[in-house]
Amino acid sequence: MRPSADNIATFVEVVRQRSLSAAARSLGLPKSTISRRLMRLERSLHSKLLERNARTVTLTNAGREFYGSVVFAVDALGEAVAALEQSSQEPRGHVRITAPPDLGRMLLSPMLGAFLQRQPEIDLHVRYSNDVLDLVGEGLDLAVRATTALRPELIARRLCRSQLQLAASPETAARLAADADIRSLAQQAFVLFGHAARSQRLNLERIDSKAKRAKPVELEVTGRISVDDYAALAELVARGQGLGLMPAIHVQAGVSSGRLVHVFPEWGADAGSIYLVHATRQQPERVRLLSEFLLGAFAKLDSV
Repeated sequence: MRPSADNIATFVEVVRQRSLSAAARSLGLPKSTISRRLMRLERSLHSKLLERNARTVTLTNAGREFYGSVVFAVDALGEAVAALEQSSQEPRGHVRITAPPDLGRMLLSPMLGAFLQRQPEIDLHVRYSNDVLDLVGEGLDLAVRATTALRPELIARRLCRSQLQLAASPETAARLAADADIRSLAQQAFVLFGHAARSQRLNLERIDSKAKRAKPVELEVTGRISVDDYAALAELVARGQGLGLMPAIHVQAGVSSGRLVHVFPEWGADAGSIYLVHATRQQPERVRLLSEFLLGAFAKLDSV
C-alpha cells in the first residue's frame, strides 16, 4: 500500500509541532484523525517513525530519514496551494527560530521586532539557547549560529563575521602604558573564559586592515576568575576584575555605555562567522521572508 499525501503531510506537521495535539490544532482536525493518519503511514512504510507519549513526540532514526526526504516536497506542495489560495493575501503563519542568548538579546530581538512590524500576519516563536538544537527534531525553521564549522547536511548562509576583541574598564585601561606592547598584557590580570584554572592561552592577530602586518601573538594570561558566559565576563571586566577577550557586540555595548574601553583595537581573534541555518532548501514564504530580512539586517554590521 502506497502512503497517502495527506498522511505524509500530517506526519511533517506533527514533527514540526512536536505533539499530536498541537498538530491537530494547526491542521484543524481531531487528534484521533492525526493519530490514525500516523498509524496508517507507519503501516504502509513498515517502519516506526515516531515515539509518542502523552505530551510530545520524538523521531526514530527511520522517521528522521523519512522526514528529511519528504519535507521538501510537502513544503513545495503547500506553497503551491497557498500561492493559489492566498494570492491576494499577506504571508501568514508561524516561524520558529533559535539563536544564542547574547546574540539574541543584543542583536536579534530588535531585528525581529522590526520584522513583525513589517509582516503583521506572521508570528514568531523564538528559543534562545547556547545548545546547538536539532532543527528537525525540535521543529525549528531557522537557527542563527556563531561557529567555525557547520554540519554538512544543513544549509547555511553567512550573515557576518564573529570577532573577539580586548576590553577593560576605564580605570584598568588608564593603568596601561600608552606605548605598551601587546605582549605586555601577559602581565595583566584577566577574566578568563570557559573552564580555565587561573591561566589561559590567547591567540591574537592583527585585525585592523590599516595596520602593518604582524605575526600572530600567543599570550599566556592569568586570572582569578573564569566564566562560561560572555555577558558575565563583560560585566566582571567592567567592574575592574581584569581585562577580557570577548565578542565585539559586548565591547561595543560597553563602550557605548562608558563602562568599557576597547584596548589594543588593532588586535583580536577570529571567532568564525555568524550563519543563518535551515534544514531544507525549500522554505515556506513566511520563512523565506524572515531569512531575507535577517540577511539584509546583518549585512549592515561589520562584525559581532
